[in-house]
Amino acid sequence: MKVRVEHGGECRTYAMLRHVAWHQLDFAKTYEEGSLLQLQASAVFCAFAFEAYLNHVGEEEIAFWDEIERIPYRKKLTVLTKQLEFVMEPGHPPFQTIWELFNLRDRLAHGRTIEINEVFETSVYPSHDSACYVLPWETLTAAIVQRYYDDLTAAVEIINEARPTPDELLWNQGGRSKTVTPIEPK
Repeated sequence: MKVRVEHGGECRTYAMLRHVAWHQLDFAKTYEEGSLLQLQASAVFCAFAFEAYLNHVGEEEIAFWDEIERIPYRKKLTVLTKQLEFVMEPGHPPFQTIWELFNLRDRLAHGRTIEINEVFETSVYPSHDSACYVLPWETLTAAIVQRYYDDLTAAVEIINEARPTPDELLWNQGGRSKTVTPIEPK
């Protein structure tokens, strides 16, 4: 028997990406050995979630958003700051942390080969693998990524509260539906 399947609903990508960031961070906290990869993934997904939220709000609040959607995230945030009339303090958390987070994301997204030349003196003998923990994305800790996650959440909530009609279910990932209808043979 053939059936006709209809899927409907909505996916709030920013909420889903934040959820992925949380899972990666939670996994890194639970299983410390080898956790650097989960911390790196969580940090990148935090950045993805923030920009996805800017696009979500921009599309709902600014009629010409599709014309400017490709501009850098800082310019998107500036446009939304002016449109929604909220105060964004780039020198203070949570937005200061957002800059730090995007600096990390940009270095990874636009990665190049990096020559490492680090010299320092210490009274503690370095671990056997210390040369593998030099670059910013190699020195992430659960505490740093938790701050990224918390400040992502705070920044999004600040923007949401500035909207004319704040989203009451801000972190809801959206709803889905499925309808299956039998197709009668002809």
